[in-house]
Amino acid sequence: MAIIVCVLLALFIFTRLLDGAGAEGQGDPQLYEGVPLDAMLLRLDKRALDEAYHSHLIKLFSVWLAEGARDATHFTNGLRIARKSYYVAAGQIAKRDAELIEADRKAREPQP
Repeated sequence: MAIIVCVLLALFIFTRLLDGAGAEGQGDPQLYEGVPLDAMLLRLDKRALDEAYHSHLIKLFSVWLAEGARDATHFTNGLRIARKSYYVAAGQIAKRDAELIEADRKAREPQP
């Protein structure tokens, strides 16, 4: 029971932090600011994002099911936050991937 309460409290705090950041107009965090282009790092980031998202969903479902799947409010809030965060990170990874492809294309162009 204590674990369930801790997870719900963590979700509540996480929700408030995300809502506060959006309300202040700070926008999405810049995950790659000041980080040089690196194909290996990008592959690891993609893998880690997918694994972290999957792991988080397992936790959300586990807590919700342990509660008897009665009140879905915290569960649906957790899903909403996880999905939003996933798409923010996935979007920045995709943008970074495009930058890497463009840099590689430019490096392969014949120099005059």
